[in-house]
Amino acid sequence: MARSRAKNILIIGAGPTQIGRDTESEAAAVQIIKNFAEIDRNLFYVTSDANSVIPRLDVDVKFIEAELTVNSLIQILRENEIDVILPVAGNTVALQLSEQLNESGILKELNVRTMGVTTTTIHNINNPELMNRVLKHIKEPTIPTTVVENVTDALRFAKRVGFPVLIKPIASLTKTNRIKCDNEHQLMEMLESAFKVSITNQVAVEKSVVGYKEIEMIVIRDAEGSKLLINGGENFNPIGVHSGDSIIFSPTQTLTDVEFQSLRTAALKIAEILKIKGVCHVQFALDPTDGKHFITRINPFFDRSSAFAARATGYPIANVVAKILMGQNLREIKLSGVQRHDSLALIEPVMDHIAVRFPTWSFASFKNANQQLNTRMKSTGSVMAFGRSAEEALQKAIRSVDSTTAAEQAALDESQLSEAQLINVLIHPRAGEVYYLLEAIRRGYTVDELAKMTHIDAFYFYKLRHLVKLERRLRDNRFDMAALQEAKYFGFGDTQIAHLWQVRSDEVRDFRIKKAHVFATYKGVEPTAGEFPYLTNTYYSTFEDEDEAVRTTGKKILVLGTANSQVGTNSAAEYTTFQTIQRCQKLGYKVILINNNPNALTLIPDLADKIYLEPLTVENCLNIIHQEKPDKIIAQGKWEIITQLVLRNVQVEQLPVSRTTRSENIEADYMGVISSINGSINLFGVVGIDEDNMFIPIEVSEALKVKVDPLIKNANQHITNNGIYSVIIKENMHQLQIVSVVPLAVQDLPFLSFAFDQDFAGIITEITLNGSSKIENHPIIQGDYRYLHVYPYTQFGLKKPQNPPFSLAIGAEFQSIK
Repeated sequence: MARSRAKNILIIGAGPTQIGRDTESEAAAVQIIKNFAEIDRNLFYVTSDANSVIPRLDVDVKFIEAELTVNSLIQILRENEIDVILPVAGNTVALQLSEQLNESGILKELNVRTMGVTTTTIHNINNPELMNRVLKHIKEPTIPTTVVENVTDALRFAKRVGFPVLIKPIASLTKTNRIKCDNEHQLMEMLESAFKVSITNQVAVEKSVVGYKEIEMIVIRDAEGSKLLINGGENFNPIGVHSGDSIIFSPTQTLTDVEFQSLRTAALKIAEILKIKGVCHVQFALDPTDGKHFITRINPFFDRSSAFAARATGYPIANVVAKILMGQNLREIKLSGVQRHDSLALIEPVMDHIAVRFPTWSFASFKNANQQLNTRMKSTGSVMAFGRSAEEALQKAIRSVDSTTAAEQAALDESQLSEAQLINVLIHPRAGEVYYLLEAIRRGYTVDELAKMTHIDAFYFYKLRHLVKLERRLRDNRFDMAALQEAKYFGFGDTQIAHLWQVRSDEVRDFRIKKAHVFATYKGVEPTAGEFPYLTNTYYSTFEDEDEAVRTTGKKILVLGTANSQVGTNSAAEYTTFQTIQRCQKLGYKVILINNNPNALTLIPDLADKIYLEPLTVENCLNIIHQEKPDKIIAQGKWEIITQLVLRNVQVEQLPVSRTTRSENIEADYMGVISSINGSINLFGVVGIDEDNMFIPIEVSEALKVKVDPLIKNANQHITNNGIYSVIIKENMHQLQIVSVVPLAVQDLPFLSFAFDQDFAGIITEITLNGSSKIENHPIIQGDYRYLHVYPYTQFGLKKPQNPPFSLAIGAEFQSIK
């Protein structure tokens, strides 16, 4: 008999950050947990992500650190008498696990049900043949697809529908993407590895629609069947390049109204037939010749596209979905910003700006990786930018990527390429593609030529051609007010203009402000496009007359966010910023955040008091400082933008943390974690370091304590500033010696905060702002796990070296040592 009321709810997390998954799943989980905390339910959250912020939330949720496997979850279901599992905050990982739990029979045995998406829907989505039957039932066209268990059947199907074909393992043991096979040899080669990672030893083979436009629709549905479209996005690249590696524009730029409405209707039909209660992301392949479409992917969970949709429109998707999961319907849920009592969540968002998501890569750190773009995602992060035109949004996105990373994105200087090399890059896209396309336009390639070679819609080349035209006008008219004003309106930064004028960026800024009187203004991001009065806390800059941002009153602090995800810091940096914001607010500050990572945990509604979705550049920081006049500015450690701001007489409070990592690949046995405040040392505890440089929380024996205490007392001789420090210790002939004393690394901070039950980011923030912090010691949390760095070598097709540097890690996870 079904339970009348769900008491114990298990939220399944997505695991550690890796290529294809940033902190967007955790951001959704935080919002769901905060909403569910308002009702009488017992919440459990399970993940293997060692950088999870959930343990530090000020709400009642039991955090379970465990490997995300079926056996592990079965044990958790039994021990905690779980009534309901919620997989929609755990990306594909949680969906696959829910499918496996259902197949094991444990859900039926324990009378556990799923929330947000049914087990039938999960089963259909995981099996392309079953999904095609569902689509045919609602009269949606389907791509010819089959599921095979051997190479012979795959080859027979490919010969019937014609190459190229795409393959994907069914119920994969690891996160996989569709792989394109252009011929028989490639198909046989790729099938070998695909069968190995499939739990069922099955592989889906489908006719390729490479070259079609890739369109994305985000919809929401409630329990009574009310539905609305939240956002539509259009990929710059056609199908054939993974959507995570493509620039995405929102709203769609090149669709006719008939095409748009057809895709909108299809997305809403899918949410209805699958009985989704929450968010659903549907990807389409649209034939540019006749407007016909195919459905290529259905994600009934929070992913990077739904995160971008929430940022682009200002519609609080996760909060609304949480209310739906709690039993409310869209007609009952109020959007807190709307200043009319009858304006509920059924508002279908309207945008009066253009939003762009722009991929970023880390190939400079993985020089042997193949940079060619295909159906396997390779970007390690992304940035977003907003503008009043496609040109402005794209230009801001391009300069959102810091200068060093921008240089990394092209292995060769595009201006130095021979004509043959450039043509090869145009036909076979690679990381940093837009830079090559701009170079081709500079060399005189026509819009039609480029559209034919790349299969990218001609619309975008007209926009790129306009940017090149503006470049030329700037180059030919140094310190011309009209040229400057037009360039700023279409998104050029002071540094870009300085490069074209061959002067310093400060000279451009002085000319712009003091002589041309061209200033940044700010527009609010909200879902009604001004149709209703709406109180928003989120803004972007442009160069128009009206300024919608009102200066924040009271004691305020500007926090510099993490920007795009990169190897080395990633989700650990987001964790640190999240905790920094919360501690600043506890200290009485209103927090103003600048960040532009669309997947950022710190961009969840109501965390910061005000958000600027802006490129993290010197120019934008100076503009916001002028706009807000903050009492203090705070940032994680010392990095390039901090140096540049300090050179311009901006005082920045730098958290004493390492933005890279602690001493790596050194021989050590223990690491003590201490605070040093005005000469007073406090030992929080000691963790062990094994031969793989992995952390294992250990109980400090009396014998070890006797050896460690004298060392810790002498650690002050290695310390010059207040803060939290890692004391790296080596044991030699039963004697302990300090190898190094370094500020706590951002990478290690989340795990050590969990292990010692401390808010290290908050303590460091308070020490930085106030010069001291109240220290309370807690027992080390014991567990049969260790801290393991996660690297992107596999996604790049590279062999992982024996001792990879921690600075190349993309995430971190708990690993069982039973």
